Amino acid sequence: MSTEWTIAALTVALSVISVALSGFFAVRTTRLSHKLDAERSRRQEEESAIKAAERVYEPLAQAAAELQSRIYNIVETGWVPLMKRYESHGDYAITSTAFLFAHYFCWIEARRQAVLSSSGEGRRDAEVQHLIDGVTKILRRSEASNSDSSEGFLFFTTEQRGIGELMCTWETHPSTIARTPNVLGYAAFRQRFYDEPEFATWFGPVIAGMALVAKGDVQRLVDIQAALVALIDQLDPKRRYTAGFELRVIDLSDNKPVAS
Repeated sequence: MSTEWTIAALTVALSVISVALSGFFAVRTTRLSHKLDAERSRRQEEESAIKAAERVYEPLAQAAAELQSRIYNIVETGWVPLMKRYESHGDYAITSTAFLFAHYFCWIEARRQAVLSSSGEGRRDAEVQHLIDGVTKILRRSEASNSDSSEGFLFFTTEQRGIGELMCTWETHPSTIARTPNVLGYAAFRQRFYDEPEFATWFGPVIAGMALVAKGDVQRLVDIQAALVALIDQLDPKRRYTAGFELRVIDLSDNKPVAS
C-alpha cells in the first residue's frame, strides 16, 4: 500500500511539474513571440519611414541644387551685374531667387510630411535630417554682432515651414492612403508674389539680403551654399538627380570655388 501511495504521489508530482513547465515555456514562448513581432514591426516602421522620405529625395536634391546654384551666381557675379543681366526682365532676379528659397522649403516640408504620414511615426534617415538641420540653423541664425545683416536671408524655423506649407497642397490616393505633394510652380508663385502683398511679405528676408549683397556682405549666403552642397552630397552621391549642376563650395579666402 505504501509503495502504491508513493507511486501515485510521484505521478501526481510529475504531472504538476509537467503542467508547470508547460505553462512556463508557453508563457516564455508567447513573450518571445511578442518581442519578435514588436521588433519586426519596429523595423518595418523604420523602413517605411525611410522609403517615404526617399520618395522626395530626387526633387529635394534638385531644389537644393537650384538654390545653391543661384547663390553661387549671386556671390560670384555680384548683385549689381546680376541685376543688369536681367534688367530687361524687370525684378526677375529678386522674384526668382525668392521662388528658389520657397521651392526648397516646400520639398523640406514635403519630406517631413511624408515621414510623419508613414507608419514610421516620425522616424527619419538620421544623416539626411542632420544635414537638413544644418541648413535650417544657418538660415535662422541671427547675426547679433552686426545689426545691419541680421535680417538678410534670415528665415526662422517656423517661417521656413510656413513657406513650405504655402507652396504645397496634398493629394490623397484613396486606394493606398498615400499622399503626394502638388508644388506651386514659378508662374503661379510669381502671380501670388505680385498680387498678394501678404504672401510677398514672407520673402522680406530675400529683399533685405539682396540689399546686403549689393554692399558686398555675402557671408550668410556662402554658409547656406556650403550646407546645401553637403546635403546634396548625401541625398544624391552618384549625381543621378543633379548631374547638370556644378556643385562647388564657395571659398572667399582666395575667391575660388572648391569642388565638392
